[in-house]
Amino acid sequence: MAIWDEAKKDQTRFDTSDPASFSADSKKCANCGSNLFYDTEHSALMCGNCGSVFDPETLDRTGSFALANPEKDYDGKTEMSDDDKRRHEIVCNSCGAQIVTDENTSATFCAFCGSPALVTRRLTREFRPDYIIPFAFGKDKAVSLFKEHCEEVAHLPKNYINDEVLSKMTGLYVPTWIISSEVEARLNGVASNGKTADHVYGSSDYMSPGGENYSMRIYAKAKFRLKDIPFDGEKKLPDRLMSAAEPFDYTELVPFRPEYLQGYFAEKYDEQPLDMTDKIYRRLDKYALEVSHTLDLGYDKFTPDYKASRTRYSNQTIKYALLPVWFLTLEYNGIRYQYIVNGQTGKVSGEFPYAKGWETFDRTKKRAKMKTITANEALRGFLYGLPALLFCFGLPFLFHYQTLNFLLESPLTGLALIALAILLIIFLTRMLPRILIGVEKRGMEKFSESDNHSLDKEQSYLQYFDPSYPTEAYETTMDFVPVDSGWNYGEKNRFDFITAKPEADEEEIEGGTDFEKQGSDRKMFE
Repeated sequence: MAIWDEAKKDQTRFDTSDPASFSADSKKCANCGSNLFYDTEHSALMCGNCGSVFDPETLDRTGSFALANPEKDYDGKTEMSDDDKRRHEIVCNSCGAQIVTDENTSATFCAFCGSPALVTRRLTREFRPDYIIPFAFGKDKAVSLFKEHCEEVAHLPKNYINDEVLSKMTGLYVPTWIISSEVEARLNGVASNGKTADHVYGSSDYMSPGGENYSMRIYAKAKFRLKDIPFDGEKKLPDRLMSAAEPFDYTELVPFRPEYLQGYFAEKYDEQPLDMTDKIYRRLDKYALEVSHTLDLGYDKFTPDYKASRTRYSNQTIKYALLPVWFLTLEYNGIRYQYIVNGQTGKVSGEFPYAKGWETFDRTKKRAKMKTITANEALRGFLYGLPALLFCFGLPFLFHYQTLNFLLESPLTGLALIALAILLIIFLTRMLPRILIGVEKRGMEKFSESDNHSLDKEQSYLQYFDPSYPTEAYETTMDFVPVDSGWNYGEKNRFDFITAKPEADEEEIEGGTDFEKQGSDRKMFE
C-alpha cells in the first residue's frame, strides 16, 4: 500500500470549511489534474497519480516522489497503450502476488507460494519501467547452475531437489529502484594511538595526548558518493534474498522495450522510494558507517559512534528498472525455501537445510573457532601487562648479588644478554600483539563468512562507492568547521572542543525533492 492510500482514510477529519484546509475533492493537481489529499506526516498536499507535493497554503509545488514517469491507472477514462494491450496481469488468489507478462506467456502456478490458484486479467495499471537488464541465459542454464551449486553444499539432505521441483523455476523481472546519492557524514567518535587502538588494551576512560598510547574523542566530517544501490519494489520478494543476489552489472542497463518481456514474467512494484524511506536510508547509513571506519585522520584507529553521528544525503538520482532473476520456491519438512539465480551473472542465493545432525556439528565447529579468538584476546592482554610483570619480578633478580657478580666477571656477555632480553620484551609487547591482532581480524572475517547453507553477506560499501566523486575527510570542531580553518587559539594538536569557537557557520541545504528532504539531516540508523 502506498503512503497516499493510508492518508486518504483519515481525510474526513479536516474541516473543509476552513479555506486553509483542503480535501481530495476540492483541489486538483496542477501537474496532471488528479485529486490531491492532505498528508499529515509531511504536512503537504500530495498527488497519488504523479507523486507531486504541494504547499497547502499556496499550492506551490514543493517536491515529488522522484518518479520520472509516473504510472496511470486504467480506469476506463485513460486510453490503454498498444504495448499494454498485448500484456496481461496474473494474480495469485492465495498470496496476492501480481505479475505481468506478454499475451503468449501463461503461468500454471504462483512462483512465490506454488499455488495454482491464478487469475488472468487485463492490466489495471500502466506498465512503464524506464530501464531493463535483459536475461543473459535461459531456464536450462539456470537449472544447471542451481544443480552445480547444490553439489557444493555440504551435508545437504538426500533427494532435496529433483527434476519436478526444478521445472518450477521461473524467470522474473524484479521492479527495482536504483538509487545514487551524495553523502555527508558528521562523525563523533574515538581516535586511538598506540596500544589503545586494540580493544583489549583500551580503557573506557579517555587518555589525553602526552604519550604514544592515548585515545580521545574527536569530531570529523566525510563527503563521498554512493551510486547504483538497488532496492526491490516488490513486497512478496524477501529483501534479504534479493540483496544476496547482488551485484548486477549496470553497464548492461538499457531502455525498456516490450520485446524483452517475451517468455518471462515481470512483477509490478507495490512500493515506491518514499514508501521505503526508512529501509533505503538505513542501508545508506550502513555504508556511510563502513566508510567512516576506513578514514585516515592521522590516528592508528578511529571508531565512530553511530549513535552520536549524523548523515546528510543530497542530489539523489533514482532509476526505475527491471532486473532479471530465476526464482524457485520449494518446501522441505514443512518449511518453505526460496532461491534466486541471478539472471545476468548466474550467482545462486538462498538458504539450504542440513541433513539430520549436521547443523549441530557445524555449530560446534563455530564455537571452537570463537574460543580460539577469545584465547587470542587473552594472550594479548597478558602481553600488554608483561612489562609491569617483569618490572615487579625482574628488578629484584637483576640486583641479586649473583647476577651482579656475573656482570662484573663477564660484562660483554652480560650486556649481550641484557640487549637480547630487551629485544625479546619489545617483540613480545609491541610486535607480537600487532601480529595477533591481524590473526584475530582474519579469524573474525572467516568466522563471519556465510557458509553454503546461509545467504551470502550483503555487498560492502566498496561495491557502491563512487571513486570518481571528489571524496574528502577531515577532523573538525564540534560545529564541523575544518580544523585548518576556524580555530581561535594557538596549538592545534591539543583540542578543547568545549571552548573552541569556530569562525564560520555552515549553510543549510534547501530545496530538493520530498525524498531528499527525508535524508537531509538524520541520526545514523534512526
